[in-house]
Amino acid sequence: GNLKQVYSKGSSDSYEENYQANKGCYGDAVYETSTAGTSATSWYGDFSAFPCSNNPFFVRGGRCSNGSYAGTFYFGYATGSGESYTGFRPVLAP
Repeated sequence: GNLKQVYSKGSSDSYEENYQANKGCYGDAVYETSTAGTSATSWYGDFSAFPCSNNPFFVRGGRCSNGSYAGTFYFGYATGSGESYTGFRPVLAP
């Protein structure tokens, strides 16, 4: 696979379909750490949900409300609007 910075939509633009359409992209710590794009399917039971068009941004690490599903291997989605309960992690890509 190739490192991509723009992801493809799945057949139905859902969280799981988008994960399936992009799971061959290596280097983004999505495919490497999760088995599906929805539910607690990342390493150590962390939550994973791949973005789709109505929530196009990645959340990494989780929100305080995610409890035990938050962690180093958590990835989820967001609208991109400001939130007082979500942290951020910078990601560098070549």
